[in-house]
This record gives sequence, C-alpha cells and structure tokens, in this order.
Amino acid sequence: MNFRYTSVGFYACVGVSIPLYIGLIYFTPRSEFTWLISEFGVLFLLYFISLWLLLPDKTSQVTKPIPFYLSPTLLIGIGILLRLVLLPATPNLSDDYFRFIWDGRLLTQGIPPFLYTPEQLIELSKSVKIEGLSEELFKGMNSPGYFTIYPPVNQLIFWLGAISSPHSIQGSIWVMKFCLLLAEIGTLFLLKNLLSHLKLPSVWIALYALNPLVIVELNGNLHFEALLIFFLLLTIWTLLKYPYWVASLPFALAIASKLLPLMFFPLFIRRLGWGKTIGFSLLSFLWLGLMFLPLLDLNTLFHLFESVGLYFQSFEFNASMYYLVRWWGYQEYGYNIIQSAGKNLAAIVFVLIWVFVVLEKQPQIGNLPNAMMWILLIYFTGASIVHPWYVCTLVALCSLSSYRFPILWTALLPLTYFTYITEAYTENLWLVGLEYVLLWSFIAWELWKPKQIKIS
Repeated sequence: MNFRYTSVGFYACVGVSIPLYIGLIYFTPRSEFTWLISEFGVLFLLYFISLWLLLPDKTSQVTKPIPFYLSPTLLIGIGILLRLVLLPATPNLSDDYFRFIWDGRLLTQGIPPFLYTPEQLIELSKSVKIEGLSEELFKGMNSPGYFTIYPPVNQLIFWLGAISSPHSIQGSIWVMKFCLLLAEIGTLFLLKNLLSHLKLPSVWIALYALNPLVIVELNGNLHFEALLIFFLLLTIWTLLKYPYWVASLPFALAIASKLLPLMFFPLFIRRLGWGKTIGFSLLSFLWLGLMFLPLLDLNTLFHLFESVGLYFQSFEFNASMYYLVRWWGYQEYGYNIIQSAGKNLAAIVFVLIWVFVVLEKQPQIGNLPNAMMWILLIYFTGASIVHPWYVCTLVALCSLSSYRFPILWTALLPLTYFTYITEAYTENLWLVGLEYVLLWSFIAWELWKPKQIKIS
C-alpha cells in the first residue's frame, strides 16, 4: 500500500476519533446505551482500520518498513494525545472514583481505610466529625457496606489526590488521572523497548496505544489497571535486562496495585529455576510487606481479605463459566449457588494454572507476556466478575504476543454497558452469551491457525 495513502488514512481515523472520544466521555451517560454503543462502535471501526493500515501484511515475517511519520515514537505521541483529551473529564461510565477519594481523605486524617466501612464511618461521624467525609461521596459509592479492597500503591495515589485537593472532588480526580497518565506514558515506552528487544514488529505498539477501551476505561474512567500494567511490563523488562532479584521490586509494586499478579509466581519456576524463584518470591513479599507496613495491623489484613473474598462470592457481572454453573445450580437446587460456585471455580482455576505451567512449551522470559495472558484468561473464565477494564491488561500483554483475541474482546465489552440502562442494573444474558461465543470462537481459530512470527 502506498505510504502516502496509508498516512492520510491513518491520520484521518485519528482526527475523526477525537470528537468521538469527547462525545463519549464528556456528554454520554452510561444509561444512554444506544449512543454509547454507537460511539464505541465507530471508535473501534476507526481503530481496526488504523491497525489494517499499520500492521504487517500476511506475507511479512517481521514488518513492512514504515516512514518516519508513522514511526512507533509518533504512535506513542498520538496515544498520549488521545489520553490527554480525556484528562479533564469526570468519569461518566464508572462511579468507583467516589471510593478512591473517600479512602484518600481518610488517609489524610490518619485513618487507615481498611479499618471501617463507609457505613460505619458515616454513623460514627454523627457524633465525631471526620474532615472530608461528605454525604456526596457516601451516596456516590456503589459498595458502602464493604471494606476497601484497594492495596497500598492505589492508596498512595488516593492520598495524593486528597492531600492536593482536600475540598474538591474534581481536583482530586485530576490529580489521580495525571498519575495514571504518567503510568500510561511509561507503559507505552516500555512496550516500544520490549518490542525492539524481542525483535517484534514495532508497530504492534498501536494495539495498545490506540485501543478505544484502554483509553476510555483507564484514562477516561480512572481505573487503576494502568498501574498494574506498567509495573508488570517493568517486571518483564527488568528480568530481560538485569539480575532476577532486581525485578522483585516492580513485581511487588504490581501486586500492591492489584493482587492478581500473585497468580504469576508459578510461571517463574521453569524460567528461573526453583532456587531463584524462591529468592525472587521472598524478596517480592519482603517489598510487599514494607509497602503494607504504614497501613498494617491484623484488622487491616483481615478486612482486606474478607472484602476480597466477599467481592468474589457476592457480586456477579459479565461472567462466562460462572453463569453456566449458576444456571445449573438453579436447575438442581432452585437458588443461586454463588457461595459454593465461587470457591469451587477458584479451585478449578488454581489447578488449571498449574496444568498450564507444567505443559507450557519452552518457557523463557521472552514469552512471559504470552504466558501471563493465558493465565489471566483462565482466571477470567472462572471469575464471577469481569469488568471491561480488567481486560486492558490482556491488551498490553497481547501486544508482545502473536495472539489477538484480547483485541476482539475489547470491541465486544462495551455491550456490557447495557446493564446500566436502568438503576436496577440488570444484565442482558443474551448479549453476554454473544460476547463469549464470539470470543471463544475466535480463540479456537487463533489456536488452530499457524503463527507466522515466533516469539523468543
């Protein structure tokens, strides 16, 4: 394809997408499903056209040469620009930020956010005034009866948002968004360096840099997977370039952003050996303990793990295998078996992760992103909750892999916003079924078709 037409077509897609992002994030409430899905649909259409213009053709083993005006550095710049467009916006598709600000304001008052639920504190504030805990924040929260589930790195960002803007919700949002923007910029440059080091096509960075769901959920809706992704990629980069013990710090930071990376420890056994894996794990937990130390007491740990357990045994959203098990439970017992189903599926996921680890072919640091991607897919398949922003981590990992099913998944996930049409928050299970039938059909096709580019 002529480079001139490629560049004109690509920049036309970028130019058209900017007002669509503005309309989606600034002016479209999540209850307006028709508008929301239409805007997402056009954004993904432009995204896929951009990928078609940029990515290697079927006959290329590495990549076709690209001119400077479509270079990876410029793609990073465009990715940053699209994220900057959403920086001033108050999240309109998620209300999680109320809890972020609540936790941050507690920290500014010297109150560990793990000790009390918001309901307990609101009751307590009737007799003892607690600065910053307003009715507006309390009413905006979606789970005021639960202890917070956000680990130390997130809490640090919450504190920065609260301390820098103690009386303004919007000001706190801007500060937290800026922190996530810095993490996203770091992620983009890490992807560029990792692609170069692994001798993969440099334009694969566009898979993550331009993905509409990633941009909307992380930078528009203020979700902290941005930190998890940055620290995971930093862990991989550090393992490739430095002694294994150096990588224990960014890996601990990844866990302290979200507990999910705990599942990845088995992946290091065949890559580092048992001795180094034990040392890596001990160092990681040492760093993690230091990060928890300012918030640490027995109640903190108890409430944190209690909340995590209740979260996965009480909430349901956009699940796949879990919904099939739940349906069977209704047929067999006549009621929702979430308590037992959650535990049993977690046990199955644990076993499947170890099966994957044992059967994995030629494990090495270079294909660690690919392995992490499959581990997360196993986990999400058994989970009772799969929010759209959870899949953003898969997009980053698949940018360093030859599999593309996470890209399709991100295009299907906006269908889940049907749930918010009314305040009853009722899912359309036909849409959920369509999502997973298409996803797993594509996964089956990707597993069947031969890979053209080997990742080493």
